[in-house]
This record gives sequence, structure tokens and C-alpha cells, in this order.
Amino acid sequence: MASSPAAAATAAPDGATAKSRPLLLVVAVVLLNDEGQVLLAQRPPGKALAGLWEYPGGKVDPGETPEAALVRELREELAIQVASASLRPLTFASHPYDAFHLLMPTYVASEWEGQPLGAEGQALAWVGARELEGGAYPMPPADLPMLAPVLAAMRQHREARQNAA
Repeated sequence: MASSPAAAATAAPDGATAKSRPLLLVVAVVLLNDEGQVLLAQRPPGKALAGLWEYPGGKVDPGETPEAALVRELREELAIQVASASLRPLTFASHPYDAFHLLMPTYVASEWEGQPLGAEGQALAWVGARELEGGAYPMPPADLPMLAPVLAAMRQHREARQNAA
């Protein structure tokens, strides 16, 4: 027997209903340097998904826009200044974890002030497309579907830099 449209609309891929988990809104950025590499941050020990690599970002506070949250998080976590006007929407992730459902708008930026530092003790790495594609930096499940748009952004950035030279 077929399920009702309402039931289908609220069923998560694992069979749980969409309302069974709180929604967690986080924001991330694909920071691209002059060499066309992307910055990844390693989740520190003691945090969920410790040891995995992710795009920098963090939680969006109540009443905060994703862009404002990203500017704040980059200042706090990487000690860099990014103007919200330089953030360009790239893609988003929607992923069910056990305790929550993650929604993550992701932006791309290639202009900032300062040198990225792991201000919260996290390891940082500038990673090229081959390393990213090859899985040299294991990532959380929510980040994996974003690989194709990230690689496309890296390629476009590299081509734009070459054409400008």
C-alpha cells in the first residue's frame, strides 16, 4: 500500500520523520587562495566527528543572517576579516545526523584580510583539487555531496586568475 503524500513529505531517508530531529543551521565557506587551493579545518579532539576535515564556519545564532554568522565565525575561528559583500553563495548541504538535521548554506570567498590561523587550536590545511578529490582529507558526511560544486569553484577561480595574469 502506498503511503500518503503527507507522510512521504515528512519521511527522512532513514525512515524517521523530519520532525523527530531539531534543525541545526550552520554556515560554511570555501576560502580560495591565489593558488586555487581551498582551506580546510580539522575538527579537534573532543568534538563530534573529531579528526575529520571541513570547510570553516559555524552555527548561525538566533536572529543572525548566515552571512553575518560567517563573518563572525571566521573572525573568531581563523582570525581573518571577510566582508559579507565578498561572500558568494555556492551550494548547501542538508543532512540527517542522529541527533539533528543539518542545514548548511555554503559560500565561496577569495578576498580576506589577515592570515588564517587555527585560533581555536584546530589544524588548517590548504588543499588542492587532486587531494580533495582523492580523499586525502576525510570529511563529515554532510560535506561530501558538496565536492562537485567546490571543485567547480576551484577550477573557475584558477581559470580567472590565469586569465588575469
